[in-house]
Amino acid sequence: MNRIILNETSYFGAGCRSVIAVEAARRGFKKAFFVTDKDLVKFGVAAEIIKVFDDNHIPYELYSDVKANPTIANVQNGVAAYKASGADFIVALGGGSSIDTAKGIGIVVNNPDFALPTTAGTAAEVTINYVIIDEDARKKMVCVDPNDIPAVAIVDPELMYSMPKGLTAATGMDALTHAIESYITPGAWAMSDMFELKAIEMIAQNLKAAVDNGKDTVAREAMSQAQYIAGMGFSNVGLGIVHSMAHPLGAFYDTPHGVANALLLPY
Repeated sequence: MNRIILNETSYFGAGCRSVIAVEAARRGFKKAFFVTDKDLVKFGVAAEIIKVFDDNHIPYELYSDVKANPTIANVQNGVAAYKASGADFIVALGGGSSIDTAKGIGIVVNNPDFALPTTAGTAAEVTINYVIIDEDARKKMVCVDPNDIPAVAIVDPELMYSMPKGLTAATGMDALTHAIESYITPGAWAMSDMFELKAIEMIAQNLKAAVDNGKDTVAREAMSQAQYIAGMGFSNVGLGIVHSMAHPLGAFYDTPHGVANALLLPY
């Protein structure tokens, strides 16, 4: 039996981050636990979300103890910070690292999660997976649970404009790997094929342009959609050997996930 698991609500397009306030009010949420990473704070991307909080009088607690390859300690510290904050929902801003950390925190504290990606690669905002490193065992734990999919996905390409070329390329290759692997996985079927073929087409048409010019609004928006579409497919049918090989590189050498996939894709 095949099935498709989706977010409860998803938004797309430049400026759609403003709907955080609408969704929070609709759901009766009062205080946000804002999970992001230090670089997004440093370079002003997190400020775009804080402005939404401030403009709509939503109190928040900022948590930025997030590594590029998040660890058990990141999640445990986040759980303690969440419990101390008095928040009643989680907003995650970033790539897979921030969103996976937020998913881990959310699973433990059992509270809703809003996810806003700042990279066009992992599709963590639409998947039922999150990946956390056990530093003692030096291995990545791939956790799969339909309950960890964010309640709201907000895919705003404006949050991706400041990505450097290297990160744009690496995360784009991650999205392409997702699409190719899930297209050829044994679990693939008609609906997942539809997602993955479209994702491959969009990535092929737009990734180079996004790398060449980070302010190319058409390419950025297309890549933001393509990685989400790829995620819809692989979250339901699985991936393959490239990801199996990439995870140890991240666990042992802290290699960024997209870079590892890019190196291993031509298997």
